[in-house]
Amino acid sequence: MSKRTFITFGVLVFVLAVVIPWLAFRGSGDANTGAEAVPAHLKKGQALFETNCGTCHTLYAAGTDGNYGPNLDELLAPSGQAETAKTAKGVAERVLNAEKEGVDSQTPGRMPPAILNPEQQKEVAEFVGAVAGEG
Repeated sequence: MSKRTFITFGVLVFVLAVVIPWLAFRGSGDANTGAEAVPAHLKKGQALFETNCGTCHTLYAAGTDGNYGPNLDELLAPSGQAETAKTAKGVAERVLNAEKEGVDSQTPGRMPPAILNPEQQKEVAEFVGAVAGEG
């Protein structure tokens, strides 16, 4: 093996063994990585959404990209974020109903009812109502 080949091989090994893992794990490890900043009164709903809903649902403001359930930005606010409190409240009510009742919950693999307690359901619904359509 020539000296130049040996150096090239050494650089390649360094990149594969050190640089790539460092890039992959350099994130903060925080569950909020990728989530948008939201007002303080929505932070608990955001955290609950990320933990309990984000695996299935995409929502830009939560930084989630679930691939099983519908994209809530597109489903709940296809023309963009709610511009009025009344529209945001309507979206929140729709989310709250889905959380309470489930969605086609008799069919395996569909959204089950009551994953969260009633207070948590309200917090998530308020958060989603306020931010759906941002992305």
